[in-house]
Amino acid sequence: MASPADVSYGDVFIGSWKDASKGSIKGTNITISSKNGVILVAFLALFVQFAGQHLWGIAAFVWYQLRLRGRQKYNAALRYQQDISIRNNGSPGQTLWTLTRIAWAWRHAKGHQKEKKAWWRVSGLPIFVPFVFMVLLTATGILSSNIMDTSKVDILLRGDDCGVWEVPDAETVKASDNDFMIENGKYIGGVTEFGRIYARACYNTTGESSSPMCEAFTTKAIPYTSHINASCPFDNQTCIYGSENLQMDTGNMDTNEVLGINTRKDKVHFRKVTTCALLQPDLWTTRENTTGPMGEDEYRLKWHWGTIPWYNNTDYVAEADSDNINRLSKGFTGYSMVTQRYYRLDSRLPFPSSSSFIPRKEFNTTDGDIYFMFLAAHAVNFARPIDDPWFSAHRPNTGPVNRTYYFSDHLLSPLGCVEQFQFCNPKKGDAPDACTSLSGIVPATAAAKFTLDLSLMQSAIVDLLINAIYANNAIILQPIQLLADDTRTDGVQMPLLKNQWVIELQDMHNRVLAEIQRIIVDYARGLSSPAAKQFLVVPDSNYRNLCSMIRARTSGQFSSINTYGLALTVGLGTLIILANMFLESTIRCFQRRRKAAHRGVDTWVEDGLLQVHKNTLVLAGPEGWQNVDDAVPTTPHWCSLAREEGSMVVAKGAAEELKHPSMHVENVDAVRRVETDETLALDSPGSAGWKDGNGEGKK
Repeated sequence: MASPADVSYGDVFIGSWKDASKGSIKGTNITISSKNGVILVAFLALFVQFAGQHLWGIAAFVWYQLRLRGRQKYNAALRYQQDISIRNNGSPGQTLWTLTRIAWAWRHAKGHQKEKKAWWRVSGLPIFVPFVFMVLLTATGILSSNIMDTSKVDILLRGDDCGVWEVPDAETVKASDNDFMIENGKYIGGVTEFGRIYARACYNTTGESSSPMCEAFTTKAIPYTSHINASCPFDNQTCIYGSENLQMDTGNMDTNEVLGINTRKDKVHFRKVTTCALLQPDLWTTRENTTGPMGEDEYRLKWHWGTIPWYNNTDYVAEADSDNINRLSKGFTGYSMVTQRYYRLDSRLPFPSSSSFIPRKEFNTTDGDIYFMFLAAHAVNFARPIDDPWFSAHRPNTGPVNRTYYFSDHLLSPLGCVEQFQFCNPKKGDAPDACTSLSGIVPATAAAKFTLDLSLMQSAIVDLLINAIYANNAIILQPIQLLADDTRTDGVQMPLLKNQWVIELQDMHNRVLAEIQRIIVDYARGLSSPAAKQFLVVPDSNYRNLCSMIRARTSGQFSSINTYGLALTVGLGTLIILANMFLESTIRCFQRRRKAAHRGVDTWVEDGLLQVHKNTLVLAGPEGWQNVDDAVPTTPHWCSLAREEGSMVVAKGAAEELKHPSMHVENVDAVRRVETDETLALDSPGSAGWKDGNGEGKK
């Protein structure tokens, strides 16, 4: 049977949905395939980069306006070059590089006598602005990737093939060879095997498990508390220990957060308490002397702890022969277990009895379901004496190589458990009648459905849980696959811990919880066996919505996108792009309405790349420039311009050839702006001329 992690594309809802366990903002997400997720990640990376460039355009405009005051006070060539660079570089990275080159080229120039700031503050400090902006944009890009998850992705199952196993009648249960019992047995066997593997890989582990299987459910492991101070769940005379028994309690499980049933409004609180005790091995037993196959004296023990009505009202629940200790001649070595179960029923629910016996009064607790486990060690040689009370072995046996082994102390070692369940309606808050009392699964379910005022959805959740536990045998009685077998080799059992019985029961309990998780997912996903599908009951219209409200988890197959994060990223990025595109025209319109001067915007336009380029060209004809106040000046004809090769036109006597990319003058304040009809240039009124990056004068 496939793991829940191996969900197919058709099982998963593709689109927008809300994870009720994460709230309305964080939980609103979009599930897409992993292939589309890769495409979306690439798009978001490009979009964030593009929006970041436009954000830099807005920042550069504001920074440029703030620097105009300094330009008016100190008409420094250095400031003009920095302003031109800020104005015409489209990204903070380009601006950073250009400002760095400018700062290096001007490192030997003198400042204005009133300018007391050091070179590094005048030319070096502006470098940090685009640098900080780059860091912020990089951080924004990294954070934007958090809106998408590709591992441990919570998914919503479609529920197209959902259903529960039909409730068989008593005759069907008795006749174990019919199709229903065969298919149901196969399913329960598959779920049980899955529970064993999953529990040992994902429960009771420290840290994050590396197994992909552990990413099958929204909660890796259902939490519970375990302690060894519980009182005997039966009559005190039946237990070996009076108050050193094991109790495992899940507390109130939120069916939304823990079990992945995706509804916050109609969630149910569910609790499971399992109390187990070691029982007196020779209590109420009878012994019958028998003769072995070789004429040896043997005996048989019977435990009269109840009756088995379906087996001629047999007045014992387990029996064992003395040759259980040595069965090598019968070809079997290992552990086996005799199990019995007793469920309390409720007349309000028409469930057939699945009990295998009726306990005697000393075991007949009224507030839970009862289970017996009689452990037998067939011809198991224990390497050392075992002090654990369930595996107890102190009977010495000398082997063929003159080595002493030890046999089990008892033909059967009994252990009894009581499982109790409780349902609560969170809508009632702390009201006295908000929860049912602890009882067996059937009475607890009946009390929940008839006394807790459940909604239709809550009632459907309760039905789903009893189907998992009662109909699909998700109970403490697990197949005989003990952890002790992991340390047994060639019929020899290696030493066991003194609390091995506790460890074994916790493993069984873990398997039960894993099976419940699995059955809930299978409810929405449906069964893979075509022969088994005929025995599924499709929920009616009142319960149908529950089919599409089951969450699971997977890695690598799907991607989950936070809807609000995506909307915020795209919306804010689009707003930034539009704001930068219409920034100049918007400010002009605003200033025009207020009849304010446009100097800041006009200077920004004048220092634009194409405006500066205009002033390096000579008009070839009588036509004049058009749109001279716009970022893109034009002429009436395409070919009405010529370039004066090898030089830039410099106004009013400053006829220096400005060829070097890092040209500067001796004094940073010896420059002023000159504006004519054809040129916009820097005039050096003093005797100091322009210099290139190496400090050589240009003539």
